Amino acid sequence: MNILEVKGLRIEEEKNKKILVGNTNFEVEKGKITCIVGESGSGKTITAMSIIGMLPQGVRVIEGEILFNGENTFNFSKEKLRDFRGKKIFSIFQNSINCFNPSVIMETQIYNMICSHYSIDKENFKNKLINIMKNINLKNPEIILKQYPFQLSGGMLQRMMIASAILMEPDIIIADEPTTALDLTSQKDILNQLKMIKEKLNTTILMITHDFGVVAEIADNVIIMQNGNIIEKGNVYNIFDNPQENYTRTLINATFKREVTYVC
Repeated sequence: MNILEVKGLRIEEEKNKKILVGNTNFEVEKGKITCIVGESGSGKTITAMSIIGMLPQGVRVIEGEILFNGENTFNFSKEKLRDFRGKKIFSIFQNSINCFNPSVIMETQIYNMICSHYSIDKENFKNKLINIMKNINLKNPEIILKQYPFQLSGGMLQRMMIASAILMEPDIIIADEPTTALDLTSQKDILNQLKMIKEKLNTTILMITHDFGVVAEIADNVIIMQNGNIIEKGNVYNIFDNPQENYTRTLINATFKREVTYVC
């Protein structure tokens, strides 16, 4: 069953009429992890931003539809779109520090976020959040909640975004390069947490990445984008075992194929 369907999506830069995403069609299967893969400028992030209605200024959708459980999100009112972004779909971005107010402690920020969508008292909220933080291996959660974002590492901030996502209980999580700026240990941990969310909560995840190492670790289904177009898509095993496009093979080789060099 598909929870999200993108049909005939075309996105352009208004000023020069440059097509950024052209006639794109794909489905996101409920309860699965789908990875959109491509190099910088391939259109993967712009496509994800169109799903949540947050395209940058000067960029617009000129054709197509995005169906969430059969409803076209382009027809949502501002109020319904705001509700959709919080309750139904949650975004985790590459640089989590930019998602938090540097002058407000973590507990207050996350409480205000959830209160904008749900009615929950402060004590119940705090107990639930601390329990979630412990489950995703965040030590000393009471101390973390009293800290400011700049006092936390990039890995800890990403884990706080994941904790917030679990607390919000969305149907879909969009994760845009969530491990790129992290060390290898933190990357592995973040990917494990996302897999746990899928397996335990049956949450659908749409992952944006350039790294086939991430794809191998986490994906059920894969979509390959190049120059604003989808050139290949399928089950992760089929993509790895029998890639149809040279570009797909290039991306895979860039991650896994290493030449041996000798230093004299």
